Amino acid sequence: MRKALNNLLKRWFTQAETAPLKAGTASAETEPAASETPAAVPAPPAEKAALSVPETKLVADEQEIFVAWKPQVAVDATFFDWLMGYPGEGNSLEAEQKILQALFALLASDLNDAVVVPRVPTVIPQLLNSLRNKSVSAGELAQHIVKDVVLVGELINAVNSSLYNPADRINSLDKAIMILGEDGLRLLIAKVAFRPIINLNSGQYTRRAAPHIWNQSEKCAIACHHLAGKLDPFQAFLTGLMKNVGLIIAFRLLDQVCEEPRFRYSRSFALAFTSAAATLSYRVAQRWGFPPEVVQALQQQAGGSKAPNWTPLGHLLHTADLLSKMRVLVNRNQLKSGDERLMVGLNPQAIACFNSLNEINLYEQGGSGKTLLTE
Repeated sequence: MRKALNNLLKRWFTQAETAPLKAGTASAETEPAASETPAAVPAPPAEKAALSVPETKLVADEQEIFVAWKPQVAVDATFFDWLMGYPGEGNSLEAEQKILQALFALLASDLNDAVVVPRVPTVIPQLLNSLRNKSVSAGELAQHIVKDVVLVGELINAVNSSLYNPADRINSLDKAIMILGEDGLRLLIAKVAFRPIINLNSGQYTRRAAPHIWNQSEKCAIACHHLAGKLDPFQAFLTGLMKNVGLIIAFRLLDQVCEEPRFRYSRSFALAFTSAAATLSYRVAQRWGFPPEVVQALQQQAGGSKAPNWTPLGHLLHTADLLSKMRVLVNRNQLKSGDERLMVGLNPQAIACFNSLNEINLYEQGGSGKTLLTE
């Protein structure tokens, strides 16, 4: 196994990146840093395939062909640099090899003994069962909630927020569940169940990146739910939450492998790192027993299949991930809100979703049009 990993790394680190990108793409993706060597690591071929085709149709008939939307700004590159806290400024061959080799070794394992991989949140199996069994009532879900003090607190806080503005404070779990409704309840439980994955008692890279990843993951889940169309909205929501679990794991591993507070990294390293992280996400979803449709959509984000062959959920996740990254980056002044390129290729529904993500951070309650405002 070690020999195979070394051979793969050697191939990646001895090839030059020569293919130009389309005009209109931000310079962060088209021009290497001045200090970067010509032999920078190229992006993995599968990753290129996943990013090389144009606009998305989110809801379509079976006869319609899905194509993946490609933004005209360097969304993924800008997001990664922001998570790291600084641009790559070139490359450090030794550091990049060490980090990627550790990531590939983790991917080659069964993940069972990896301390960086979180355990499945205890309530997720019940949620997945409720997803498959529509007859599961809010009362049955409440039986699981009452065992978790954190969940109870989140529910009570949600129904006493300015969204609902009750005349008197609600302290009853039954009343809270009645107000939220079954759909809103499932979404809130899923969000709270995933939160412990963000462990701020980690190293410097994870401490910086994890809260930002979680913020983006919540918005990705919201976008998936909002744009689900004919797809199951709760299943879409869970898929959005899972999208970057692997990225958090990758940053935990980075803390273990890299002792330097800063290291030079190339754009190709960033692509390889995030591609491996996407693979980790679907591997973890498999391990946690997520529905096959969710696992397949996550796997498609890691490359290995062309975008026209993606499932509707895979295309939805691709677009929701980019929309949520753009929203976070605009809110944090990493992208300009007035940049017209941000909206090029998006349909009106996706643009409306992008705008609404500026205000919502948890869920849109089906049928009522209500949203929980948390920003």
